[in-house]
Amino acid sequence: MKELLAAPKLENFKNGEFSKYVRTLLELSNEQNLDAMELTSYKNTLVSEYDAFKTVYKKNRGSILTPELAMMDQYRDNGLKLVQRGVKLIADFAKNEKDSKQANMLYKVFSKHGYKIYDMAYNQQGGIMDEIIEEIEETPELRTAIEELNQRKYFDEMKQAHLNFDTVYKSRIKEQQQEQSDLSITELRKTTTKALRELLDWVFIRAKTKGITQFETYIGNLNALTEQYNLSIERRLSNKSDITQELDDDFDPSQGE
Repeated sequence: MKELLAAPKLENFKNGEFSKYVRTLLELSNEQNLDAMELTSYKNTLVSEYDAFKTVYKKNRGSILTPELAMMDQYRDNGLKLVQRGVKLIADFAKNEKDSKQANMLYKVFSKHGYKIYDMAYNQQGGIMDEIIEEIEETPELRTAIEELNQRKYFDEMKQAHLNFDTVYKSRIKEQQQEQSDLSITELRKTTTKALRELLDWVFIRAKTKGITQFETYIGNLNALTEQYNLSIERRLSNKSDITQELDDDFDPSQGE
């Protein structure tokens, strides 16, 4: 199949990427005469499975990932960046040696968890920020450094933004749990994936048995779509982005529609 039809690396697709990919693939399929290709039944099965997946997926995202939550996450990220980058600038450029040492001590609390904590998934970032705040507040030397470097105002703003986000996020999680469908998003994705792979398998089989010419445009479009997504996934993974929790992704109202 590899030499004729590109295989999507579905195991690495986030739910949003998976939803967009399937939707676009179906749109490309609708442009073809699938009856003549003897592929209509496979496409219809995929449509049915995808509709079920999309319904629950959009419901879950609508419950958890709202514009309000995205805005609060941005406030939290900005607060984190302000403190983290502020103490780094003091550590690098302060003329006073004591200031530099205190700032370095504070910066190490952040950097031991990574340099781009604000790019992590919601749950992961929340846990790390809990640890950072707790360590600074419970360590006398770090508390003193925050005060003497005039970072208390910004540290408190970061804490409050984190608390505000955490409160709303937990509320969204509870809402989603109460409204959870009997069919989980994981199971629905599995059945949709199965239908998708079956359609692609039969595109390959029909092309091999009926002749490539009739399928050339269709396969060319599918390959262009798949290769574009595979390349995008490779780039994301090379940046070590978190892919374990799609519901931890930042809000994107266009996903899954």
